[in-house]
Amino acid sequence: MGYRVLVVEDEKAVAMSLVSMLQDDGHEVVQIAATGEQAITAVADNRPDVALVDLRLPGMDGIETTRRLVEDHNLAVIIITAYADTQFVKGAAEAGAYAYLLKPVTKEAICANLELAVVRSNELGVLRKEAEDTKSAFEVRKLAERAKYVLMDRLSLTEEEAFAHIKQKCRNQNKTLRQVAAAILAADEAFLGEIAKDPPKKTKSLA
Repeated sequence: MGYRVLVVEDEKAVAMSLVSMLQDDGHEVVQIAATGEQAITAVADNRPDVALVDLRLPGMDGIETTRRLVEDHNLAVIIITAYADTQFVKGAAEAGAYAYLLKPVTKEAICANLELAVVRSNELGVLRKEAEDTKSAFEVRKLAERAKYVLMDRLSLTEEEAFAHIKQKCRNQNKTLRQVAAAILAADEAFLGEIAKDPPKKTKSLA
């Protein structure tokens, strides 16, 4: 599936390399923004699905740009940078970035993270409808992520199928995402607790 991508990168050679990789994989680059301020304007004008954001930008840095794109536009953001410092990674995560890729990046690394970023951004959009603010939405997202992976493991569902199942339960039971996710996790914990009381015995090999 092709996505509409905003590239936020002030180094022209790097930006053109990203554009080439994206277009080669069937994605549309709606604009190249050299600053965070340009990126904010570009989102309103072009409505991209996802943004690739450099960490070091003139003026507004990549972390603040990411925060603005996520909070104000619910946009999926992938950080692309040469800096692996833990403080930067933490800052990017707190700002709402869905991936943190180190330069030089490959087409495979970028494209593998695009769909994941868009899917999780859509999930956050659902969460924000029932949360008071973005921070609360992130907290609910963490809970929903855990519940989603329980369903994926127990029912052999894909990530999208598991989240769709959770949303269906919200509608059927007239409950919030937080309530449904918490119930799934509680049920799984109870199940594991029962198993622990009487663990299955391993059969001896006849060999």
